[in-house]
Amino acid sequence: MSACLACSVSVCGAQALSPKWEDLTSADFVRAIQKADGVCLLPMGSIEKFGPSAPLGTNLYLGRVIPLEAVKQEYAVVFPDYFVAGTTDTSNLPGTIRYSMTMQLQFLDETTHEMARNGCRKIILANGHTGNVSLINLYMNNFAASPHDYAVYYIYSSGFPVNNLAQLPPAARPSKPGVDGHGGEERVAAMLAYYPELIHLDRAHDEPASAGHGAEPAGNPLPAGAMTQLPTGYSGDAAGATAERGRALVQYAVVKLVEFIRAVKADDTTLTMQREFYQRVQHPQNPAAAK
Repeated sequence: MSACLACSVSVCGAQALSPKWEDLTSADFVRAIQKADGVCLLPMGSIEKFGPSAPLGTNLYLGRVIPLEAVKQEYAVVFPDYFVAGTTDTSNLPGTIRYSMTMQLQFLDETTHEMARNGCRKIILANGHTGNVSLINLYMNNFAASPHDYAVYYIYSSGFPVNNLAQLPPAARPSKPGVDGHGGEERVAAMLAYYPELIHLDRAHDEPASAGHGAEPAGNPLPAGAMTQLPTGYSGDAAGATAERGRALVQYAVVKLVEFIRAVKADDTTLTMQREFYQRVQHPQNPAAAK
């Protein structure tokens, strides 16, 4: 016992390096980046209404739970909670935090820049919110417009395939058809598995699930589209959610993310190809000059 207390934690195994950026000391952060081979994850969530049963931070919580579970199997450094998100479609509902697209883009650009400045050579945008997809697409297009000495990758890490249930193992499938949705069974189940104290299944029928007010107006997805498709921020039915299904869903997503992290670590071409791309942008008619 005394020998173990006297030795370093790395030898005794009493305390491994945390994957959480904010938990590390400055010296441990350097070691963590080395251990991660420069791979860091930026979990992207949101703060918005999520039906009557789930907290406003549902996407924030799940957006980080899945990366934190994944890095237990394949170590990487995980950035703190990130909620500068695309939430315009739910900004008419209490509690939603909305930022302009200009702010979203600038904040994401500066955050990834700061991650890279601190040693993250490969950054994975682990998205946990559908509303961030357009932001990420715009960011990635802008990213390609100027040279960077780091690479950025994207995965919808908590995108459970509820529209293709055959992909899911039996334990991860819904209790019945039509119960998944925004604030519905699937993410409430995942929250039950990790944050049961924040879930209120008894309130699942306190408000009706949104059937919407008809078809989305042509050419006007927002704001009229939000009112026609999801006026109350609730679709599906959370009442049948179980922690067992939640664990199965999270495990499904974790397996996919672990595979992705390993592929990113093994990728030895993206940074080289980026450099060549930026060089050729400067000499589009004379590729030889870019060498």
